[in-house]
Amino acid sequence: MEFHVITDGKQSIDELISRLSIIHTEVDYIHIREKTKSASDIMELLSVLVDKGVPKEKLVINDRMDVAVLHNIPNLHLPSHGFSIQEVRKYSPSFRIGRSIHSLEEAIQCENEGADYLLYGHIFETTCKVDLLPRGVEQLKDICKNVTIPVIAIGGITPETIDQLNQTNVHGVAVMSYVMESIDPKSALMKLKKVVEERYNEQAL
Repeated sequence: MEFHVITDGKQSIDELISRLSIIHTEVDYIHIREKTKSASDIMELLSVLVDKGVPKEKLVINDRMDVAVLHNIPNLHLPSHGFSIQEVRKYSPSFRIGRSIHSLEEAIQCENEGADYLLYGHIFETTCKVDLLPRGVEQLKDICKNVTIPVIAIGGITPETIDQLNQTNVHGVAVMSYVMESIDPKSALMKLKKVVEERYNEQAL
């Protein structure tokens, strides 16, 4: 199972550098989702992270295509209201493009438009979306059945909830507040991964 960590826009550049440089060895992708920071701030963050050994291949830029191009980051994640997948492909065919989706119809449409993966949620209750009901595991399962590209689940994923994803065929999980707001983000991430590994070992027996 892939593990993605998404920044939540609540930390300073220095705090992000400290957290992300610690956890990058434990994740497959780190999404830089900093809506209120300037392009120059994000460029500074990326420069320091790369200098500290974070591979560019693990970095995903959310929405800011300009930053991804200027810093030669190969992964771009598009929010549902962002650029169209076709527009991005025309400009830079080499991007690995992800798209946030909220329904089966969107999932099928984005696959047809050439998305490389989909981010779907929120699956469980989460403090990030207190006013919205979670979409639940059944809808996630339906999406995973009906598309061939990887689906990443997001929203309220913790060591207590991740077991519920077992029968969904989901390709990976993305976490935000669970890791980004943790006092010890690396330990929090490793605890989550341990639950998955234990479940995998049980199923293999």
